[in-house]
Amino acid sequence: MIDRGSDIPIYQQLKDWMMNQIEQGVWKEGDTLEPEREMASRLGVNRLTLRQALSELAAEGWLNRQRGRGTFVTCPKIQHPLQRLTSFTQDISALGMKPGSRVLKMEIREATDVEATMLHLGAHAHRVIELKRLRLADLSPISVETAILPFEKCRALTEVSFQDLHSLYTQLRSRCGVEFSHASQTIESGAATEDIAELLKIRVGVPVLRMERTTFDSCDEPVEWVTSYYRADRYRFRVELPVD
Repeated sequence: MIDRGSDIPIYQQLKDWMMNQIEQGVWKEGDTLEPEREMASRLGVNRLTLRQALSELAAEGWLNRQRGRGTFVTCPKIQHPLQRLTSFTQDISALGMKPGSRVLKMEIREATDVEATMLHLGAHAHRVIELKRLRLADLSPISVETAILPFEKCRALTEVSFQDLHSLYTQLRSRCGVEFSHASQTIESGAATEDIAELLKIRVGVPVLRMERTTFDSCDEPVEWVTSYYRADRYRFRVELPVD
């Protein structure tokens, strides 16, 4: 397995081998790896070299290292780029995973004062569509998403069965004629409440990522106000920063 005559560093060879073990299903999610000392001895490598490979795989989300408990195989975190507006369906599909959704609520109702403010609703346009969904990746729950949309602008969405896999943004474009221009988004940490924890299959109080976004159309009017709670152990946001 280790080619000591190769130009490839030994830690990288170890990392590539371990990745192959995961990709081929030899190491499955939830498996516990043997202790570092035993693995290093079995593979005939320095323990510090092995630790470097393990640490890089942990940083990339393939392993979870817990002091006093060991190293576990896990799934890499799903990455959402912040440079452009993309849908959950696009993000999951781009990773070769199967996106899915379960509609928890879809109703037409009167807007709250906060919703009316966020969506710039006029005095005579206070109805909204509330679409709440559990978002899935390969059938695993990833986020709980609640989208609030102005009814008058988005009434055609009531004809869509979101029980089927439909991207909200695709439906807004094709059925409602919405052209997106930009979005304003904030992200902060939080703790899973009882209802969120139950849906995401995590413990109450476990860290989650709370994302709030307002999306604007080409007339600079808000067309969506969405709040999402993501599993912090499965999802991360990524941004690339230009250097002046």
